[in-house]
Amino acid sequence: MNAIELYYAGREQLDNAFYAEALPLFEESLKLQPHFKTYECAYRCYAALNQPEKAFESISAAFALNGKQDKVALQYAKALVNYKQDTASAREVLVGILNRNPSYKAAGVMLNELGG
Repeated sequence: MNAIELYYAGREQLDNAFYAEALPLFEESLKLQPHFKTYECAYRCYAALNQPEKAFESISAAFALNGKQDKVALQYAKALVNYKQDTASAREVLVGILNRNPSYKAAGVMLNELGG
């Protein structure tokens, strides 16, 4: 299977909450072709499987590949707070989201919760 086929096979498993089954498919897809969306899906699996270090690595990689994708950026901000207790960096990410997309309510709510 190619990277896209592996991604979609992993998505099917992820969508059915089969995180352990989805993860190897995403990992193999990433070996063939790194993509922010695949890293984001791997993050969701690692988080669900209580593997915080790998979860943070995955969402960080997704953000590095496409930091302007608001959903990924929001998840990265949440991971900064939850896994690294880095509220200052999370605030910076949230401000970046809101500068691009002032109507993104979830980012505004989180920024307010962080006192930003």
